[in-house]
Amino acid sequence: MQALRLAAVGAVREMLAELDAPEVQTLYVAGNTTMLHLFFGVDPSGMGAAPYTPAFLEMKEASGESLGLPKIQNAVSLPGAAAFVGADLTAGLNYVEMPPAGRYRLLIDLGTNAEIVLFSSAGALCTAAAAGPCFEGANISCGMSASSGAVCAYGAWGYRTVNDAPAKGICGTGLVDLIAFLLASGAIDETGFMECGGFEAAPGVTLTQKDVRQYQLAKSAVCSAVETLIQKRGVLYDDIDAVYISGGFSEKINVSNAVKTGLLPPALKEKCIPAGNSSLMGTVKYACETNDLSVFLAHTAYADLAADPVFSARFIENMTFGADET
Repeated sequence: MQALRLAAVGAVREMLAELDAPEVQTLYVAGNTTMLHLFFGVDPSGMGAAPYTPAFLEMKEASGESLGLPKIQNAVSLPGAAAFVGADLTAGLNYVEMPPAGRYRLLIDLGTNAEIVLFSSAGALCTAAAAGPCFEGANISCGMSASSGAVCAYGAWGYRTVNDAPAKGICGTGLVDLIAFLLASGAIDETGFMECGGFEAAPGVTLTQKDVRQYQLAKSAVCSAVETLIQKRGVLYDDIDAVYISGGFSEKINVSNAVKTGLLPPALKEKCIPAGNSSLMGTVKYACETNDLSVFLAHTAYADLAADPVFSARFIENMTFGADET
């Protein structure tokens, strides 16, 4: 744990050095619940096994000196909602707009854990789906982050890379586009089977059968979690007027292809709004306004998908590339 804590604090120290400020009065931080435990030097092992109990979820404050950040007077974290729905999602909720009375909105933060919240002005229902790291390039044979040379878009016209650099791998947005293209061309069938066994998207950049299976697991987890929250709240798709998609690749994602590949329910296609790094922006907003986020969290419930029969059924159904994913 100590090594991880030092790595987290060291990264913050490096960013402060780039800022070149003589002293910062208050540092506001948000992140997943485990990362905040590590940052504050609190043992996160309670979240390693059932019943997954964090040592704290409320706002936490510590002096910069006690954290090993001498240029900081105080560090303050935003509150989290659950062990796997952290302050990063709370910050995102603080950033996006609340719907009018009687309406609902979704915030979907795509990452290794897809944190999802269905919310209205009266409260929220949130959950986390183990989407796996394929959206961030991990567990994909030629996967990489959205850095120079990553195939970030794909279609019948060819491919595009980050910075128009020579292709080195494929990032999350490129993966969504490539699978949508292969489905449309018939190279992947509705079960996810690739008869050819692999497809070269760019020189030296190949999508394999294993990669497709990784994507199927991730997209089913996200879509099934969304459908489960909606069903649990008894909400109709027509009651949802906006779907905010946040995370590292949210601003570049092709929503049409996300729906075609089953990452998002078709009924939400026209309601999607890219929210970028909603955690960062929500934390900045909190630093400027310091509104009481605990008031809204008091009306936020957590849905555990691990033993949820609705989620289990939907997850199996959503593993395939169905006919309604158009």
